[in-house]
Amino acid sequence: MSIERRSFTKLYEKSANILLTPVAILPILTDEKSDKLLKAAALWDTGATATCIQPSLFDRLNLRLSDTTDYTIIRGVGGEVPAKQTVISIYLSHNFILEYCPVYVVNLPEYADILIGMDIISMGDFAVCNTGEETSMSFAMPPFPNRVDFTKSL
Repeated sequence: MSIERRSFTKLYEKSANILLTPVAILPILTDEKSDKLLKAAALWDTGATATCIQPSLFDRLNLRLSDTTDYTIIRGVGGEVPAKQTVISIYLSHNFILEYCPVYVVNLPEYADILIGMDIISMGDFAVCNTGEETSMSFAMPPFPNRVDFTKSL
């Protein structure tokens, strides 16, 4: 039995300290069912435990909350904020779709519509490389059976 993997790589033309990739979002919890994708900018953050979206993206997609009475406390550099949850599908590339992803609605840096956290990153293999003053990042799901070990390349 073969395992079907999905992956993508983003190459930055210079050294990058912010990993931002284009994605498309399909609303799931909405009153206006649609198959129309909305383009968005995704910030990849290994320091975040959960995936989050901007309130403005929540509004543009006409999303509903998963539960209107409950919220989760999100802790970050700026302190603690209560966050409501909704569900979306995220298109990392044309053939790499993360379906029915729970996401929290919180304010993010203005350059990002969505923050991809470790809840998604830990489902696969994630690598960042810096060569010739250029950065690249790759993500694959499911993870490969063998770990990447850079010490074996020395």
